[in-house]
Amino acid sequence: MAKSSINKIRNLKQQDEAWEVAVHAARTWIEPPKGDPYRPWYVFIMSVEDKIIRYDRYPKKPTAHEVLESLFKAMRRPMLGAGKKRRPSIVLFDNEAFYKEISPMLSEISIESKKQNSLPYSYAALKTLDERMRHEDDLKSLLSIPGVTVPLLARIFEATAAYYRLAPWEMLQEEEFAIEIRYPAEGKARYAVVIGRAGESFGLSVNDSLEDLKQLMASSSSQGMLSGDYSVLSFTYESPFYLAFEDLDAIEKYGWDIPNEKAYPSILRFNPKKGLLLPGKEDIFWLEAVLSALNEFFGKHFDADEFFLSFGEKEQKYKFEVQTLGGKKSVLIKLPVMVY
Repeated sequence: MAKSSINKIRNLKQQDEAWEVAVHAARTWIEPPKGDPYRPWYVFIMSVEDKIIRYDRYPKKPTAHEVLESLFKAMRRPMLGAGKKRRPSIVLFDNEAFYKEISPMLSEISIESKKQNSLPYSYAALKTLDERMRHEDDLKSLLSIPGVTVPLLARIFEATAAYYRLAPWEMLQEEEFAIEIRYPAEGKARYAVVIGRAGESFGLSVNDSLEDLKQLMASSSSQGMLSGDYSVLSFTYESPFYLAFEDLDAIEKYGWDIPNEKAYPSILRFNPKKGLLLPGKEDIFWLEAVLSALNEFFGKHFDADEFFLSFGEKEQKYKFEVQTLGGKKSVLIKLPVMVY
């Protein structure tokens, strides 16, 4: 900001009051005529007297410079009913990065800055805004699944990011086969298929039995609607539009690893009769262990040339010891499993 503009702010009368500055992603998507949907962000500036001084909307998360601009606009041009133009004596932040970058500039104009864990007045206003935007058909959060915790989901996102970077679909040829996976190693088999060889969608599909997988394959090749009595667990990489707002907020809050804007893991169950469903708690715990094993397998043990040279002639078996939140566990992998 130009020195003359800062001087104008400095010359404003200072009031003995505190303002909260909250930066928040809205609970809605904007779908422009051209381009991808985006989730707008708000900069809320409120006094601790429970008055909204100003709010600005941005098409993406604002920078510290943009937050400072919103703050200066609030001082120069408060909203109708928010009082006269003025400087507060204290500005409260809940974001560490914004606090560290903006506080030196506020100090130049005799405004104190503080970092707080909570901004009660702003949070109350934002909660009201979110409730107005909430719809019955909003996607359900993985964190809403009973027993699924932030540390568990953090491990899932870490594992899906590693799987994406390994890109096992690039290692595989066109032969149709599945991978038999047992977790725990002595437990029931599930049958996984790597998604992505067609180059359209990427991820992993998991069937609870070989019969379920055969039903899915037969139904997929019938040219009609998918039918049958089976349930498929899968994750695919999508844009953030396909994730619940609560999960997107957790990604932002905890800094979970997302390889790129098209690589957000969408984890679902599909049943032809019921449609798309949230996975169960046991599915998430299963993925925690199994993705670690698959990442180790494709990252260290899989040799595509050797595998396809003797494809179908012999079964390969691997046992992995993986670290989970519940301690070390064993995962057994066998391949290939011929689908037809």
